[in-house]
Amino acid sequence: MHRTIHIHICCPHADCGKSLLDNSVKIGNQPSVHLIADKNGVRGDIYLSSLYDDFECIEPEELNILPGDIIRLYCPHCGKELPFADKCACKAKMVWLGIKNGGRVRICCRKDCHYHSLEFDDSGKLIEFISQVENAD
Repeated sequence: MHRTIHIHICCPHADCGKSLLDNSVKIGNQPSVHLIADKNGVRGDIYLSSLYDDFECIEPEELNILPGDIIRLYCPHCGKELPFADKCACKAKMVWLGIKNGGRVRICCRKDCHYHSLEFDDSGKLIEFISQVENAD
């Protein structure tokens, strides 16, 4: 059974940390994750699903993001680019998104690459996250 988990995503920058959830744009009946996308210097609002393992998104038409394109992602609040996490198996850049109560999500910046991960530095935060997921059932 495939199960989706709603994650409260926030800006990963310590001097911002604001929620990236947008209640005005829903994906899968949940608030979307609002970011700014940049492709070759052209920017627009992009909305990602806040459900882990759901890759639906609403892309800015003006960017014409094609399969395989690599974009840059920014926080809509502080304007900073999301921090580099690692190189993906597809060779594109991966970036961090924060999780409200600790931990982070790592996502690939290549369109249609679905590699991602949840990470926690503190086992207590992982246990708290699992408890919240179990209580949401």
